[in-house]
Amino acid sequence: MSNQLLKIAIVALLLLFSHPLWAGELESIENSDLSSLQALEARLIYEGAVQQVVDEKHDEALRRLDWIISTYPETTHGQLAMAKRKEISILLQQPKPISGMSRASLVGFGTFFTTWVGVGTLILLDVEEAAPYGLVMIVGPLSGLFGSLSLTRESELSDGQASLIALGGTWGFWQAIGAASLAGAGDKATVGASMMGGAVGLALTGRIVRDRDISPGDATLINLGGIWGTWFAICGSLAVGDRGSDNSDFILGSAMTGGNVGLTTMAVWSTKLNMSRARARLINIGGIVGTLYGLGANILLDIAPEDRSFWSLMGLGGVVGLTAGTYFTRNYDTQTSYFTDGGMGLLDLNPAEKRWSLSFPTIGVVPVSNGNSHSPDIELRTSLVHLRF
Repeated sequence: MSNQLLKIAIVALLLLFSHPLWAGELESIENSDLSSLQALEARLIYEGAVQQVVDEKHDEALRRLDWIISTYPETTHGQLAMAKRKEISILLQQPKPISGMSRASLVGFGTFFTTWVGVGTLILLDVEEAAPYGLVMIVGPLSGLFGSLSLTRESELSDGQASLIALGGTWGFWQAIGAASLAGAGDKATVGASMMGGAVGLALTGRIVRDRDISPGDATLINLGGIWGTWFAICGSLAVGDRGSDNSDFILGSAMTGGNVGLTTMAVWSTKLNMSRARARLINIGGIVGTLYGLGANILLDIAPEDRSFWSLMGLGGVVGLTAGTYFTRNYDTQTSYFTDGGMGLLDLNPAEKRWSLSFPTIGVVPVSNGNSHSPDIELRTSLVHLRF
């Protein structure tokens, strides 16, 4: 009996003192798997960043590289990410040609405004014959088109600068017409004011944006601020205006004031928000959807446009839509939007954090230890609902 107890004690001691040995071996295996997984994740994200540089999506590429540098600094691709980030930073400091979309916007306004200047000049000169107007309608668009294309071909304007210059011309044109109408000016004075307003708007905005770093997202926010400020002012004036009298001047004045307030507010806030153009447009879509919901509610409730509540619901729908768009895109420009199930769609880097959401099939990297092999497996995941707390 004593021999059996002695054997049991010896076995227990061996197991007790050998535990750190096999525990350390398992920990080494787990660390090896984790290191291999991190190296693979860093490589995949780095390759995605390089592709975005090729596609000239530099902001997104920088966010990916920053993620690698902060999360996988010890990996080979963590070091490569630092070098690539410096390369992109130097590239972004070089003068960039205006993009096709922003150039088209500026050319479009130039074509319209040149044609209007020709027509307006004939109106101011009291030309009554039809032939000169027909000639201007033929020559004006061609002159504006080719002239604008020539001026913008070698332009060093950035996308944000070009967008704001086009906005400045349009805004000056609209504000001048509104001011002339409120002042009770005649037709000639209104036409002259519109020509002067457009020219002043172009020149003033060009002077303001010169030597300023304006991102496309900032320019988009400023533009949308003016539009939504005008719309909410119109809805508010129609909701509170006196239906018993002609309140067109009140509506026009409110629209001009609201637009200027919205434009100025976003001009101040946009530099602090650092929002991308894509997110700004998504928020704008949310506002449009909300406004359509307001219109649908009016139709379902059989509320006529003559009723003040009609415009209250329209304005409220826009506010709710913009708010919802802002909330649901809150992570659009952040790093996590590119490296989670709902963002990049390649790696599930934070599987412990889930939330209620629909999910598309994703590729997951799972460490697997089969014998002496510690290489990770890649599996396709698909689910209908995710839960995050």
